[in-house]
Parts: sequence; C-alpha cells; structure tokens
Amino acid sequence: MEELVKEIADLKALVNRLLLRIEELEAENADLRRQLGQNSSNSHKPPSSEGYSKKPLIKAALPKSSGKKPGGQSGHPGKTLQLVEYPDEIHTHSATHCGSCGLALEGEGQVVARRQVFDLPPTAMWVSEHQLVAHRCQCGCEQTGRFPANVVAPVQYGARIHAQSIVLNVDYRLPFAKISQLWADLTGYAYNPATLISAQTKLYEQLNPIETQIKEQLKAGPVCHFDETGLRVDGGLKWLHLASNEQYTYFFVHDKRGQEALLSQESIFPDCVNWTIHDCWASYFTVGKGRHSLCGAHLLRELQALIEQGCQWAKAMHDYLMAAYEATRHGPIGLNQQALWRMNYQQICQQADLEEHPAITFFKPNGSLGKPKRTKGRNLLQRLIRHEEAVLAFAFESGVPFTNNQAERDLRTAKVKQKISNCFRRVGGANAYARIASFISTIRKMNRNIMNNIENVLMGNFEWAT
Repeated sequence: MEELVKEIADLKALVNRLLLRIEELEAENADLRRQLGQNSSNSHKPPSSEGYSKKPLIKAALPKSSGKKPGGQSGHPGKTLQLVEYPDEIHTHSATHCGSCGLALEGEGQVVARRQVFDLPPTAMWVSEHQLVAHRCQCGCEQTGRFPANVVAPVQYGARIHAQSIVLNVDYRLPFAKISQLWADLTGYAYNPATLISAQTKLYEQLNPIETQIKEQLKAGPVCHFDETGLRVDGGLKWLHLASNEQYTYFFVHDKRGQEALLSQESIFPDCVNWTIHDCWASYFTVGKGRHSLCGAHLLRELQALIEQGCQWAKAMHDYLMAAYEATRHGPIGLNQQALWRMNYQQICQQADLEEHPAITFFKPNGSLGKPKRTKGRNLLQRLIRHEEAVLAFAFESGVPFTNNQAERDLRTAKVKQKISNCFRRVGGANAYARIASFISTIRKMNRNIMNNIENVLMGNFEWAT
C-alpha cells in the first residue's frame, strides 16, 4: 500500500508537470502563430514588409469617408496651367500664300489664337564674374573695392547650386554620386561630392540658431508629437528622435532610444508643458512635465492582433475606441457624458481581466520553474488600465488628436532615405541630415520656398523667405 500511495503521488506530480508543459507549449504555439500572422494592420510592421502578399484592398484603420465625390471639389484652389500675359519667347506661325488664289500674303497679320508651352530653359552653368576696381583719389591715395563675403576663391560654386544639391540629397534622397552625375549630365560640370559635404557642413553650422527657434516653438505649442526610429550609422545602430507638430519639425540623433535620450540636452521632451502625443514606450512616462496622450492607431493594431486570436474583450475595446473616435469627429465629448464613457471603458477592462490568463509558468532547460510570463493580452490590458487618462485624452480634451500620425509622417522620410542610401558613414553626416531635414520639413509646412530659404541661410541671411 505504501508503494502504491507513493507511486500515485509521483504520478500526480508528473501529471501536474505535464499539464504545465502542455500549457507552456500551447502558449508558445499561439505566440508563434501570432508572429506568423503579423502584418501592418495588427502590428508595428510597415506595409512595405508585406511584399506581394499584401491584400489589394485593406480596410483603413480609421474611417476617412467624407461623403464627397472623388476628384477636385468645387471652390478648391486649382493648379492648372494658365496663359501668362508676357511669355519669355514668342513664335509666330502665319500662312505665306492664299489658299484660294495662290497669291503671296503681304503685310502684318492679326493674331487670332494663342497657345503656350511651359518648359524648362536650356540648362547651363551661369557664371558671374566679380571684379575689383581701383580708384585713385585726388589726394593721391588708391582705393580698391572689396569682394562680397561669400566670394572667397578665384573660382567657386554659388549658393544656388549648393542649395539645390543639398535638397536633392536630404529631401529627395539622392546619393552624393548620383547628384554629381546629374549635374554633369545637365550642365557639363561634375559637382564634386566633397563639395556637397562641405556645403552641408556649412549649412548645418549656420542652421544652429534657426534650430533653436524651432525647438522653442515646439516647446510652447499646445500639442507636440514624439517618435523615434533606428538608423544605421558608422556600422552601428543609433536612434533618430523626432518632435513635431503641424508647423515645426525637429530631429536629433542619439546613441540611445529611451530615457537617456529623452533627458539629453538635445531633447525637448522634458520642457514640453502641454500635450505630448506618443506611443506606449515606457520611457515617455518617466520624464517630462507635459500631459500624455497615447496613439490610438497603435492600440487598434494591438487589439486587432488579439481579435484575430479570438479575444472577445479586444473586440469590445476596439469597437469602443472607434465609437469614441466617431463621437469626437467634430469636438470632444461633453462633460455630461464623460462619466458614462469612462464607466464603459472600465467595464471592458474588467471583462478583460476575467478573460486574460494572469501568467504562464515556463520550465527552464534544467527542469526548474521559470519566471511567470504574462500574455500579450495581459500586457496590453495593464497598459490600458495604467494609462486610462492618456488613452481617453483624445475624447475628452480639445485639440488632442486620436493618433500620432503627424510624427509617423514626418519620420517616414528618414526611413525612405535609409532604404535608398542604406546608412550614414559618419555620425557627423547623420547629425547634419537631422538638422537640415528639420529645417526643410518646417519650411514645407509653412508653404515657403525651400531653395530661397536655404540660399539665404548659406549667405548669412536668417530671415524666412516666401
């Protein structure tokens, strides 16, 4: 009997270990299925990663239908070519003989129709010469003029070709060698890549006070968006951090992604006293004076991944956030309704707490029990509970957007550049790119002329040009 009792106890212990192992394998299997099913609609993966497997019609995360017909709307400012009063060149086309009698036509005819062709002028390098002129005064002293401050060599390139080359590299993402070849094809002069690097360095230094102005404007703004992405620099990984709103953009490069970068002297996050829009990266909640609002699009993607695994509470929370988004299309939810919305939110979280497994215990390779691991759903639920105010800020506060789309759009250009050029060879080049890209993005948002403004900065004029 004692042997049987001992055997039964051993079998029970074995069954318990096997049950734990089965639970562990089921969780691992579910996690692997989740990873295989990741795409741009249920994770942070970009649409470009889906390749040809991407569905041709994907329902947008947020409804954008306005009820208007496609195409240009009545009253919108069109950009169709219009006849100009004074063309640069005029070609006349007249008949030389009468089609009826054959006599030669004489005298000046009358213009009966006009057609204009808009095209680029023949491309050639424009060379301007600066000459010093000496005058002898009546007193016998000879006085000589001075070259402009930006004319420093017997032969040199001007600010305009520097500005255009910098824009081609930073904004249009052409590599240095391609820009040199482009100018050689257009003008016959191969603009040396070393010259472009020198021009970028000069612009980087002269943009310093303008960058300070941009940072101050972002700090004082009612809303500021934050995000970050990895950059390949000098054979390693660095992080490109972004702060932006509808008018200003600020990039900076740092070795770290988290708290150390956000507390660095380059960062403006600790000094933003109003609304900061970002994702659930934990470092954002540990520093700063501003109020937090979480990106709803990130939450919807995480909820969608859980829905695809059959999670009921995720479907309820997804529907709740979409309903709140629809209710705030024309303004925040009124004070008299906010309590009801909060109660519904908390009820869904309570439902989720009952559905989600609290933790799963894993076995280590040596057979001992490992640290309990929470599921993806449990992790998301804890964030939704902990950051309830940040999740619902868009619904209850005026001017707070539902998503962090502003930052993602501003950051997308850097990812495209990295795909084309692969990496930055030196940290200095990455820093120059960040500052110049900040300036270009800002003046684009202001609907100002990019070339004129960069030329002005290169020539020492910091005023914004229209």
